[in-house]
Amino acid sequence: MRSRDLTQNEAISNVVIDSSKKLHLTKDSRRNGRRSKTQSENSLPSITESSDSEELKPAVEPDPCPAYDYDAESGPDIANVSEFAFDIFRYYKSREKQFHVPDYLSQHPNLSKQTRAVLADWMVEIQETFELNHETLYMSVKIVDMYLSKTKGVVKDDLQLLASAAIFIACKFEERSPPLIDDFMYVCEEMFNREQMIRMEMKVLDTINYDIGFPLSYRNVRRYARVTKTDMPKLTLARYILETSLMFYEFIGVSESLMAAAAILLALKMHDKETTWTPILQKYSGYKAEDVEPLMWELNHMLHKRRVMYDRLETVFSKYSHEVFFSVAAIPLLPDVYTLERPVQAPPSSSPK
Repeated sequence: MRSRDLTQNEAISNVVIDSSKKLHLTKDSRRNGRRSKTQSENSLPSITESSDSEELKPAVEPDPCPAYDYDAESGPDIANVSEFAFDIFRYYKSREKQFHVPDYLSQHPNLSKQTRAVLADWMVEIQETFELNHETLYMSVKIVDMYLSKTKGVVKDDLQLLASAAIFIACKFEERSPPLIDDFMYVCEEMFNREQMIRMEMKVLDTINYDIGFPLSYRNVRRYARVTKTDMPKLTLARYILETSLMFYEFIGVSESLMAAAAILLALKMHDKETTWTPILQKYSGYKAEDVEPLMWELNHMLHKRRVMYDRLETVFSKYSHEVFFSVAAIPLLPDVYTLERPVQAPPSSSPK
């Protein structure tokens, strides 16, 4: 028993505290397990933290509706991961700045807003053709924008290959059974071969540093609809608004969570003009009415301008005119607070914080 106690004391005494307050083993202990001469044989040094080394926690705003907890109510449904849902979306929001897309058209003289709109419209068509998840569509558009923001001199002839590679990457992330390269070659009428597709996929992933865990507005809008118990027609209208915005280059730098918040508010107002931003939406989005409303009116302006700017790009409009999507594209728009001649533009305060 005595030898066992000595062994334990020796092991304990080999632990020392350095100036940075990290635990480590001494050189003697790493070699032979011998007791360090710098420590007392019978005691473990106490660890004390000075108060000035503690990080100050950010102030937490009061809960705008403490009596309501959607995640607690949905606890029995394991698909909602109620224990983690609030923190998951807070984490998504914290990552938005990392994936902010800056203005990049100046880096690509051969591209324009119109060119990008045509490309986004085509990507929606591919999403429908392959019956892909909507998350796949939003992720693939984000991949294209991230890639273009980090490169220079991309030409129009490469855009379809780029978009195909982006969709292919997103499919591997989101889909159970992603399309094959041959499927992309077929829908693109053999404009590229397998080797070109694989090389582009590798180039895109390398350029964006293999990080595709993007926060997506589509995930946020579904979350907001759940917590407010919004019915499917209104959620589908919000999805139509968001999907239309994919064509508009003006919104590439907008916060994903704010974009979703503005879309859900606009959808609710299009059903009932008296709708206002609620404490529940504030609680689960982190935004106040004054944060959301400027972008909401820009999205409403966008819907008016679409018929003028992109009258030939009808994929999204046709898709959401179908009864499967409750024909939400046919719902009358709110009056435009701006003149039709005014360009679409994201509010200055809409970038990720």
